[in-house]
Amino acid sequence: MNLLFVLLLLACVLAIQYLHADRSLKHIVYRSELDRELAEPDQVLTLSSTLGNTGRLPVFYLCLMEVLPDALRAEEDPAWCRRHVKELFSGRSCTSQIYLLPHRRYTRRLRFSLPDRGVYCFGKYYLATGDLLGFRTRNLDGKMEKRVVVMPRRWEDHRVEMALGGYLGEISVRRFLFEDPVLTIGVREYTGSEPLKQISWKQTARTGALQVKKYDYTVDANVTVLLNLDGGSPGDRECCFRIARTVCEVLEKRRIPYEFCGNGDLTGPLGEQNWFSEGLGTQHYRTLMYALGQSRGQALFPFSRLVDRCVKKRRRSRGYIVISPPLRRQDQEALHKLRRFSETEPCLLIGAEKKGGTAS
Repeated sequence: MNLLFVLLLLACVLAIQYLHADRSLKHIVYRSELDRELAEPDQVLTLSSTLGNTGRLPVFYLCLMEVLPDALRAEEDPAWCRRHVKELFSGRSCTSQIYLLPHRRYTRRLRFSLPDRGVYCFGKYYLATGDLLGFRTRNLDGKMEKRVVVMPRRWEDHRVEMALGGYLGEISVRRFLFEDPVLTIGVREYTGSEPLKQISWKQTARTGALQVKKYDYTVDANVTVLLNLDGGSPGDRECCFRIARTVCEVLEKRRIPYEFCGNGDLTGPLGEQNWFSEGLGTQHYRTLMYALGQSRGQALFPFSRLVDRCVKKRRRSRGYIVISPPLRRQDQEALHKLRRFSETEPCLLIGAEKKGGTAS
């Protein structure tokens, strides 16, 4: 009698589950999250995938498969990877098979890293449910719509940093050689060498002695960083990306405002963007790293046109840092034009894959 009751109960459960298999996917909620969208090369990131059962009946079989970027490296225990990470014909996936009780959630976390600069998109996800005996299954798929942008690696060649440090030192010294007539910070006694227009007649009348206006020095040192991607090999251009990151970090460390322009396929928050306004700080830096990480290393127009834009936008006491693959003849002519219109000699940083970065 007890055995018959157990068999009858089991049959009822299987029947209910068989009938519910068609509708169980309607009660499954899927969500995925990345802990960051901009990352360093080889930095450990986390993909969190959550499944929720909003129905009143349990789901005894639920399979989740997510398509992962080919270059992704799982940073989990090898036993966990053998159980969940599967190789596909066109990449790899992370798969889990679970059951979900009513109004319960399951969260799977995958720690991973990405090796090189670029954009890594996470593809589709697949959900499958069915009855316990496998007579009936239902499938659902969708797009994860997640991606990670990996910024360039730092450039480790000390010659580049030394040349950059010397150039920025010259800019800082030049700041104190020129006074800005807009910023008046006080008065001082007339020495006889100042022009008459600098005399403060109001203060002269008050003190009874000639007084001249004392000006502050030129506003903070400012720099324009030019990234040329026209020419060179893919490896040379990759070196340029790494040098560009190092330059931005040095400028941030020294608190020197800088604008960034290039002739490559840079993409900022507003879409394709070749000119980033002068700025300083974490948000400015992250915006540039995001653009450098997304670039495919393709030039949209020649270096000469980039120089022409700089000449039109030139400002007083502005320094120029040029990052480029080995220069061709037409590039050298464009650089010579920039020298003619610049108050300071531009700092030239060459990215070369075989010889390493050079500076002049």
